[in-house]
Amino acid sequence: MPRLCHLSHFLRSSVLIVLSLLSALSVQNVAAKQPDALDAAASQLFASGFRGAILAARGDKILVQKSSADFGDLQRPFRFASITKQMTAILILQEVDAGRLQLDQPLGKYWPDYPNPQARQITLRQLLTHYSGLYNENAEPTFHMRNANQGDNMQAFASGICAGPMNSAPGSTFDYNNCDYLVLGALLEKISGQAFAQLLQQRLFQPSGMKNAGMYNAAMPDNPAHVHGTLGGKAEPEVNFASYGAAGSSYGTLQDLLAFDRAFIAGKLLSSAARAEMLKPNATGGALGVWLYPFKGADERKPTTIVERQGWIAGVRILNLLDIQNGHILILVSTNGDLDLTQTWNNQGPAAGILKALLQSK
Repeated sequence: MPRLCHLSHFLRSSVLIVLSLLSALSVQNVAAKQPDALDAAASQLFASGFRGAILAARGDKILVQKSSADFGDLQRPFRFASITKQMTAILILQEVDAGRLQLDQPLGKYWPDYPNPQARQITLRQLLTHYSGLYNENAEPTFHMRNANQGDNMQAFASGICAGPMNSAPGSTFDYNNCDYLVLGALLEKISGQAFAQLLQQRLFQPSGMKNAGMYNAAMPDNPAHVHGTLGGKAEPEVNFASYGAAGSSYGTLQDLLAFDRAFIAGKLLSSAARAEMLKPNATGGALGVWLYPFKGADERKPTTIVERQGWIAGVRILNLLDIQNGHILILVSTNGDLDLTQTWNNQGPAAGILKALLQSK
């Protein structure tokens, strides 16, 4: 009888050990499913025809980093395009922090002899949110073409083409316009006494740890070693990327953009008050250099506030999405200039599935 009791006790102990092991394995498998879901979402995006690169991160951990063959090495630099506008907005807010600029003061206060007298009434906030009414340089389609040879003189752009006849009264109409940021970049140069490229290096690139970031200039209006794309199913046209200045002339690698995002989330680039001002959305979600919206794709009952900045020049498009509260970062770089990267705000578009998986990852 004692032997039977001993055997029964042994069997019960063995069953408990096996159940514990199975439970542990089950927990491990559940944990493993989360990164797999994110990886599957990235693979699905590529399977849908997406060409380019994807980087998803949370905090200091990269969760997914993949590229297609035409993007090549993940360390290749690419144009940041209008991501540069977000950087320009940060530089302006640094000046606001320092007390040298005020967002709701007119341009004429800081640039009293700006060539277009009507434009002197535009506030800095209106420039940052594209409500300036300035002449839009896109009305001249060849302006940014490489064969137009416009160089990189932002002062000349701001006081030349951008000082043309106003399109509307300041503050009356939204018009996405590179001239808004060309004028802001030229203003930064005037009040600081430094070239815009130097300001980027000293105030953003170096503090963020962006080791390979830079700006296109007259000596390097393009770089064949950088990532290029297609437009209309053909090789993209030759562009003088230097002509975009503070509106779109910066470049770098995925790691550089990730470092910038992390520094912005960590509050290294702006005071908390200045960043809060930058991220204060208007009625349509527009903020200063970025857009904000509630993304419901991961949790309908508890949407996640996303800070979005897009960039697009010729055959390369960039989508930069931040969940500041939880440290999530999603970067898409498309080498298909025809691919629409919008509609994430509407829980649709190419990025919606992978953003959902990123926000749900553990």
